[in-house]
Amino acid sequence: MIDVGSNTARFVVFEASQAGTVRAIYEAKEVPRLGLGAGPDGRLTEEAVQRGVAGLRRFARIVRSLEIPRTLAVATSAVRDAPNGPEFVRAVERSTGLLLRTISGVEEARYGYLGVASAWELQDDIVCDLGGGSLQLIEVHRGALRNSVSLPLGVLRLSQRFLEHDPPKRREWEELRDHVRETLQSTFEAFRSETHGLYAVGGTVRSLARAAIEFRDWPIGRVHGYPLFDHDVEALGELLGEMPADKRRAVPGIGSDRADVVVAGVVVLKELLRVTHADHITVSGTGIREGIALEAVGAKLPARAAQLAERSVAAASESFRFDLEHGREVTEAAIGLFEALAERQHWGPSEELAVRVASGMHDSGTAIDLWRHAHHSAYLIQNYPIFGLNQREILLASMAAYVHEGGPLPSEWKKEFQPILTTDDLDLARQLGALVGIAELLSEFRPRFSSLGEGRGVGLAFSAPSGKPLPAKLADKAARILERTFDVEVRVREP
Repeated sequence: MIDVGSNTARFVVFEASQAGTVRAIYEAKEVPRLGLGAGPDGRLTEEAVQRGVAGLRRFARIVRSLEIPRTLAVATSAVRDAPNGPEFVRAVERSTGLLLRTISGVEEARYGYLGVASAWELQDDIVCDLGGGSLQLIEVHRGALRNSVSLPLGVLRLSQRFLEHDPPKRREWEELRDHVRETLQSTFEAFRSETHGLYAVGGTVRSLARAAIEFRDWPIGRVHGYPLFDHDVEALGELLGEMPADKRRAVPGIGSDRADVVVAGVVVLKELLRVTHADHITVSGTGIREGIALEAVGAKLPARAAQLAERSVAAASESFRFDLEHGREVTEAAIGLFEALAERQHWGPSEELAVRVASGMHDSGTAIDLWRHAHHSAYLIQNYPIFGLNQREILLASMAAYVHEGGPLPSEWKKEFQPILTTDDLDLARQLGALVGIAELLSEFRPRFSSLGEGRGVGLAFSAPSGKPLPAKLADKAARILERTFDVEVRVREP
């Protein structure tokens, strides 16, 4: 998959799973800056064309060396808007053999939506894809794409138009802010739904998230799922806006290819937060490239969070060859027990997602080593792309898998994962781990759980096939764990 933007060109090799997911297994990047120096009509300069063709020539060599069976290549804003865009496409084909498809703003928005919808259960939300030449805004209503617009608010385009000095003068900041604010305000007046969440993709968004993660010493280093708060954006704007570009290059997460355009990105994100009344932006590591790849493999989107999680677990089983059917049996038993305890324990959808992933992957660590496999399972849950869950839910699932055999949580985790998890969350993880452990203990006997006495007790029955007697000691052991962990009375009915 090749994506040629106004600032950056990216090459990604995706591995498709039978579960309907895709996972990046190789990446490369070029920074041809096609939009740099474009004329008033958007015409690409000869130098930009040469840089673009050279970068794509390198990608073509990688395609041949890796023997990629199918290559999809798209161009977005800079090529789309340029009068000589078709000439650039022909030059690429002559020089590299790559067939570059120029996609419309509507298509670009839809692919960005599909990429984000592959990782999150969307409801009434706004998805924004901030590129070098344009900003795609997607209005999502009840999970479906309802409206989209492509705006000329890309960071390279805005930087060239408004930011003449380095660092920018206050007047330039104000003119840029007023232009972005006016454009966004009129756009959002046309959107009909009241937004609940704001999701963002794009290189500039990821760079700012990486910088915020470094400055806040955030316990998870991945940008996917990072909540980029309004105070993060404000602080980064004050810091970066006072620096010249050569100093910004040294800021962790920014890098040389974003140093001179990132301040325009800060302005766009600040105004997006203002107009949507959101206090944070959820950064998504999946976007247009994943959207195009997922459409190519026929993935069914949008989907509920539980479905996204289940697909992720199934894809992980393909990668690591752990027993998926056993994980599904344990998940079925664990969800039955979860539902019997949920009202009493005040559990909701977040805890259920954590239980589903912990149950499905509780033995995934056997792919690494049987010894301490629960420890390895916890690592895989934290580091394999599991979609449908936020960062807190992933950590809860990881910890539940770690302790599902009854061991303690590492003492350092209490400090290591602040502020994502609280002390109450650590207690919750132990409870969820006990729940998964009980489900694994009894899963082959098809346990059925029920709530008794307004939640003060749990009923336990079995529907195992005849000829498979339940060892009494297993039921007794499960009952003891339940009583000790949740302070409930357990009534066991023999099969």
